[in-house]
Amino acid sequence: MDQERNQKHGKIGVFILGAVLILAVLSLFAVCSSAIMQFLGFEYESIGDFILYFVISSIVSYPLNFIADLPKALLSLDKISREAAVCLYVLLDTITTCCGFGIVDYFMSSVSANASSLLVLALVFALFGVGDVRKEES
Repeated sequence: MDQERNQKHGKIGVFILGAVLILAVLSLFAVCSSAIMQFLGFEYESIGDFILYFVISSIVSYPLNFIADLPKALLSLDKISREAAVCLYVLLDTITTCCGFGIVDYFMSSVSANASSLLVLALVFALFGVGDVRKEES
């Protein structure tokens, strides 16, 4: 019985550690992005609000970004070229990420951003993911 309880506590500890690490990485990324975002007209009341904005935006954008994986699927099926897949990926990822940012911006009163700053940030995120667009060898 004690061994089973220790296993459950171990799993809970690993989950909490994983969640803390994910939040730490998102927080670091948010802090680094804040300088760029202020230059583009992004306004927030505190750095905590800005970090919360990124955490919630990541959660909201995650299901939307499945649409951006369409070019990867088409590339793996040899339906489009790699260049077309990259262009389509950047376009779809930029749109879906920008929508996620826009949804969170609409509901979060302590953070405000104009459309151009959301679009630029979404494009930067999309460009970071271009390296993932490649044909999977089976």
